Amino acid sequence: MTETPERPTKSTESMDLLLNSVAMGAELHFESGLCGAWSIHAKHPEKVGFHVVSNGECWFGVTDNEHSKQRLNAGDVVFVNQGVSHFLSAQELPKDMDLEQLKQHCIAEHEQQGIVCYELQDKSEVNQLVFQLLPPWVVVNSGEQTEQLAQLLQMVRSETTQRKPGYRAVLQRISEIIAVQLLRQVMQSNRHTTGLFAALNDRALAPVVAALLAKPGHDWSVEIMAELAHLSVSAFAERCLRVTGYTPKKVLDAIRLQRAKYLLRSSSMAIETIAWQVGYQSVTAFGRFFKRYLGCAAQAFREQH
Repeated sequence: MTETPERPTKSTESMDLLLNSVAMGAELHFESGLCGAWSIHAKHPEKVGFHVVSNGECWFGVTDNEHSKQRLNAGDVVFVNQGVSHFLSAQELPKDMDLEQLKQHCIAEHEQQGIVCYELQDKSEVNQLVFQLLPPWVVVNSGEQTEQLAQLLQMVRSETTQRKPGYRAVLQRISEIIAVQLLRQVMQSNRHTTGLFAALNDRALAPVVAALLAKPGHDWSVEIMAELAHLSVSAFAERCLRVTGYTPKKVLDAIRLQRAKYLLRSSSMAIETIAWQVGYQSVTAFGRFFKRYLGCAAQAFREQH
């Protein structure tokens, strides 16, 4: 089998299916105009979120990361991955403010400052693993947005400003479309990165990563993966190394390790069962695999997390 030209239609369909699956379940989480010295803190959020500045300006930052702090303006949107503690604030140095205190700064109108926050509710294993391939956070300023994303965010801003009957229903109904468009742009804006995330931006490798995420316990071989990529074995191995920095075996190992970590953290499933689900028939072999990459036993990892 020789290397064939990329197939934009087929690969685009594969990525669209993946992104639509990830974005399903987007819900309106918070919407309000704001005044005064307000601060919103999200500490170790369990869900992926994205925040739209409906009017005015505010500060965004990741907790304990001084370099992440930046000013957002009306029309900007920020994607924040699960578990990433962050804040939105009227001031560069946010105040420690609980929900009751925040309510004192909430007003109906978005005339001066306003925020619309969404969460992705889907907790399926595959989607959780896909999120782990994405960056911790990405700010997409209004001037950098695709035409489709900019139009959707303008609709959000118009609805919150005009507040016509049913505006909250509109904000909810367009949430999944915004999520898909935003995730596409997040992936596109990070196309020069390496690792598993880079594979999601590659037409030939994206269907392979999607298949590995869906069935990490399958008896994968380089030949089978190469067929999914429509490449020869040698061309696939070269492309995999060039795009991700990993050999095909290391890509498979990374995805299996992510699934094992997820199951150890989120379930009481027996380690023997977890080993089988990620492609190991022997607990001993799984133990060696896990310790080689993380430096500890699977049970110790579970107890720590």
